[in-house]
Amino acid sequence: MKKKTQESKFYDHYWSEGIRHSGKLTGYAPNFHRWIYKELSGINPEINILDVGCGDGSFTKKLALYCNSLYAVDISPKQIERNQQKYTDVHFSVHDLSEPLPFEDGFFSWVWCSEVLEHLFDPLFVLKEIYRVLKPGGIALVTVPYHGLFKNLMITLFKWDHHFDPEYPHLRFFTKNSLSRLVEKSGMKVLETNTCGMSKPIRDMLIPTNILLKARK
Repeated sequence: MKKKTQESKFYDHYWSEGIRHSGKLTGYAPNFHRWIYKELSGINPEINILDVGCGDGSFTKKLALYCNSLYAVDISPKQIERNQQKYTDVHFSVHDLSEPLPFEDGFFSWVWCSEVLEHLFDPLFVLKEIYRVLKPGGIALVTVPYHGLFKNLMITLFKWDHHFDPEYPHLRFFTKNSLSRLVEKSGMKVLETNTCGMSKPIRDMLIPTNILLKARK
C-alpha cells in the first residue's frame, strides 16, 4: 500500500466529519440527480462508467443504477473503505488525482467528475486523463462551483473571508467560459454548459451555484 500523503490525510479527516461535507444533503443534489437521469437513462448497461473523486459516494449509488460496471476513485483510503462496505458492487480504488488514472486507454464510455476540479492543483491534467480513459465518442459529465460577475460581486461585498478561507479546500474557481476552455484544451469537445442552483428559484435565477458541463471525446 502506498504511503499516505499529506493530502490523503487531509481528506481522511475531511470525510471523517460525516455528513457535514456530504453532497447528498446539499440543495443542488436533486438537480445533479435529475441531470444524471436525463443523461444516463436508457443507455446500454453493458458499459464501464467512472466516478472521479467519489468522496463519500453521494452520487456513486445513483450512477450504479445505469451500468453493470461502475468504477470509483478517491484520495481518502478511509473513505474508500467505508464506501466499499456500503456499495459492494462498485469497484473502488484509492487514487491520488495528481497521478495518472489507473485504467487503460479507452476503458470507459462515461465519466462523472463532480465537485472535484476545484480541489486540484492541476485540473487540466485530470481532464486530460479523463480524455485518455474515455472511448472515442465517450462522454464526460463535469460539475464545479459556479462563479460569475454578480456572484463574485456578492462574495467581494459579503463573503470574502469565508470564501477564501485558507483552510477551505477549494483551490480553483471557474466561470462557464474558463471551464469550457480548459475542457477543450484537454482534447474534448464541449457539448453543453448549463448552471443549476440550490432549489431556491429566485436565488437560483440570480446566483447559480454550480456549472454542469457535458463533453465528448
